[in-house]
Amino acid sequence: MVKLLLMPLALLLSQCNGANQTHQNTQEQMENQEQAKEVQEQQAPIAQGISGQVLWISGNQMPSPDAPPSKGRGVQRTLYVYEFTNASQAKTTDGVFHTNIQTNLVTQVVTDANGNFAVSLEPGTYSLFSKEEKGLFASLYDGEMNINPVEVQKGQVTAVEFLINYQASY
Repeated sequence: MVKLLLMPLALLLSQCNGANQTHQNTQEQMENQEQAKEVQEQQAPIAQGISGQVLWISGNQMPSPDAPPSKGRGVQRTLYVYEFTNASQAKTTDGVFHTNIQTNLVTQVVTDANGNFAVSLEPGTYSLFSKEEKGLFASLYDGEMNINPVEVQKGQVTAVEFLINYQASY
């Protein structure tokens, strides 16, 4: 008789525990949905500016018939958009890390987990940098030593593929 009473009690307790677990899972899902919504709002379609992806590339990138070159993988980073910046307007270390940038910061954007981003900007030319441990990273220069220039034209979205490759060998 005692066994018969304990079995329904154990079943009831396990169902209550399951309900509590379900409540926790639902709460976590709601928090994740809120975070995804915030990122989505930040990544909402834009009419004018820049959009693209930040890609991490590391390791040996030398051509080989046995291994195709890596395209990289999307990573979450903070991108800083500065007014058009020349190398003479920043202190540069290792040729790719920049500090003491003398032009104005226009805006910044956080990429999603896959490195995708979009940011509205006025027409003009800007310099893009990613936040890294050693400073702001940008490895591209134009012919006049302007750092990672990106041009935004009126009514257009400029596509950008931003490669973070300071740990890659070519």
